[in-house]
Amino acid sequence: MLKITVLPEWRNQTLTELFRDTFHLGKKARHELRMSPEFTLDGSDKPNWEGKLSAGQILTVPLQKENAAKIESGPLEVSYEDDFILVLNKPAGVKTHPNSPNETGTLANFAAAYLKHDPTSSPFAVHRLDQETSGLVLFAKNPLSLAAFSWQLEARNIHRTYLALVSGKTPETLTIQEPIGTDRHHPNKMRISASGKNAITHLERLETYPNDTSLVRLKLETGRTHQIRVHLKSIGHPIIGDHLYGGAKLAKRTLLHAEELEFFHPFLNQTLVVKKEPPSDFTIKKEPPNEA
Repeated sequence: MLKITVLPEWRNQTLTELFRDTFHLGKKARHELRMSPEFTLDGSDKPNWEGKLSAGQILTVPLQKENAAKIESGPLEVSYEDDFILVLNKPAGVKTHPNSPNETGTLANFAAAYLKHDPTSSPFAVHRLDQETSGLVLFAKNPLSLAAFSWQLEARNIHRTYLALVSGKTPETLTIQEPIGTDRHHPNKMRISASGKNAITHLERLETYPNDTSLVRLKLETGRTHQIRVHLKSIGHPIIGDHLYGGAKLAKRTLLHAEELEFFHPFLNQTLVVKKEPPSDFTIKKEPPNEA
């Protein structure tokens, strides 16, 4: 059972409004909660869904554990955790989640092992990172949290910031706004396409090095597949190690790291910021930056 304390900000809402408008739970799932004798408000298994809530009341929400991914022990670094979500630091070379039910070796598999003793929690990836990208990934712990944070992602209330090492000296700042679609000649590759989906990336150059590379920070307004990689290639500054998009072969992997997640947490009514420095393999030749 998941216990939720009614926050002062939710007072005078009804249960219907709370689960529909704040948690963004679907109509079918809300109906199932209404019908469940295990769903209680201050111990009552027949709460009035249209009555006004008061701060401090206790909701008990039944949640059945779901097998979101097979349980497999593996390395896991937790950057943030509460009753509703996990923020995990994904190593480069590890997939975010399985692409088929029997696939293992992914971050979701390792998270399932981490949560195996929690009777109500399973890991559900709210978003994903490419296999070679390191950094922060947000997982929901149950379908209620998944609904709420998936809505946050769709509403662009989850802000993601990345670091990348790229070829050449980039502009100091730049907004790249080019639509992205599938490359019909390469099924696993994306490209700039007039008929593609709108994509917006904001770039800030942090440093330029003597070996003709730059460290840049990137903020996404949209979340298209391979968005940063395609956008950086389109301006002539591909990511070091990104062989798919023409990056220089100066690293063993694509030097892209998800540095920060900022998001509104609807169950806490707070905005949270989680940060993680890049790992030791986020490097090429170590040379001091230019003074200019």
